[in-house]
Amino acid sequence: MSSSDHPESGAASAFQRLRSRIKPRERLPIWRLRLIFGMVCLTFSEVVMWQNPPRRAWFEWIALYVLYTALGAIFLDLAVRFQVRTPASLGLSSGVYGMAACAIINHTAYENIPFGLLARGMGLQVGAGFLALMTFLIVMRGKRPDPLQVGLAGVVGVAWGLWMHWYPIQPNVNWGLVTLESAQIYLLAPLLVMGALFQFGAPRFGTFREGMFALQWWEAILVGAPLFIALMVGMINGAIPFLPLLIPAAVIAFCVWALRWQMRRRGYEPSILANITFIAPNLLTYVAMAAALIFVGSLAYPLIDGAGSPFGVALYFVVTGFGSAWLPFACGLIFWELLRTDWNEDFKKKK
Repeated sequence: MSSSDHPESGAASAFQRLRSRIKPRERLPIWRLRLIFGMVCLTFSEVVMWQNPPRRAWFEWIALYVLYTALGAIFLDLAVRFQVRTPASLGLSSGVYGMAACAIINHTAYENIPFGLLARGMGLQVGAGFLALMTFLIVMRGKRPDPLQVGLAGVVGVAWGLWMHWYPIQPNVNWGLVTLESAQIYLLAPLLVMGALFQFGAPRFGTFREGMFALQWWEAILVGAPLFIALMVGMINGAIPFLPLLIPAAVIAFCVWALRWQMRRRGYEPSILANITFIAPNLLTYVAMAAALIFVGSLAYPLIDGAGSPFGVALYFVVTGFGSAWLPFACGLIFWELLRTDWNEDFKKKK
């Protein structure tokens, strides 16, 4: 009897061929890094930017971790695929992350349009994507703590301490006052998990090509599926309205187009992930930055004395201004860079 007469044998053979083609074992180290980055993204997007974590049930955090790991994997893929390195390309790729996060995961894109979209979507979530990527790169490079980096972590801590105290008590938000002790616990928990992942989850002293962060076809399906399911569930239960969804979708499409266009004009350059081709995470750097964030943030908390606090109002305008400005600013940088490149080429030809 031939093997074709045995369906189970044929299926097993097809599975073996598929497994040898995609080589999942070889991709495990990259997935360990993606899992770490997913926790970094969750921490910044949900806790540092304070999406009211006390309202989350314990099982929701598992779903959030899956979703942020999937979105983080796409973020890393964009960084490699479009050679993200310049401030403009960093802004555009962070914009893709932030728009996807606020549209699909935490739904902040649909609250109080357009001001909620500008502040909490294009402001906080885009900033969360940028900070998550920078934190991941800084720790993974394995260098000693830099005073400037620790100081900047303290600045982020100030924003966290002011925002999580001021925003929840706004009359149109009405989440209720967040005590400092509660906020510290909600921030400390993911920071400890993140530190454990950096210490024990990262493949230490391994060498990676930046291209390994690009998603293979089966990985793209794997990370796209939970985000697509979350999108469909949100649309079915009314959490994601169709027409407002078109706004972040249009911003994402424009950012991807701009990344693709500037990459073609600029030619090949290594992406920012080329800085961590040798993985050697430095836990001391992470601890110093995390301690600065939570300590300085705790000092900033008492500065808010009510819903009309000038510090909170000022921070809101800063966040909204950032959300309004990063996209035109990134496009302006790309235009200026390409204009300068073309001018230099024309000048060399004339000489």
